[in-house]
Amino acid sequence: MIMFVMNRTERYRLEALMELAHSYPEGRSTAQIAARRDIPAAYLSRLLAELARAGWVLSRRGPGGGVNLAQPPDAISVGAVYRAFSTDPSLPTALGRLAERIDRAVAESISAISVADLARWEHRSPRFDYSI
Repeated sequence: MIMFVMNRTERYRLEALMELAHSYPEGRSTAQIAARRDIPAAYLSRLLAELARAGWVLSRRGPGGGVNLAQPPDAISVGAVYRAFSTDPSLPTALGRLAERIDRAVAESISAISVADLARWEHRSPRFDYSI
């Protein structure tokens, strides 16, 4: 069995997009997203800048500023986000070809999933709170 492993950067990108989907059409500040998702703020700022360059989020500076989704969450494909940031592995030829096929299969299988879907799934998932 081949298991897809999401790295921290991919997870943080999707967490930020889900947070913005929950507040859509309103936005959130970077500090709010960082606190709510337990993501280091400086790292999140870099990821949000990448998402803005790719056209998925809009960022406004200053008082009343923040980050918003650039389009409705159901119009943002998780597969498109994944493909936009996937990197070419520098592996030996056979392993590189294998990694490329796995990468393509993952991207194709998640193309029909939107950020809105992730937000809905998250909303339905119970959050476990073990605080006493």
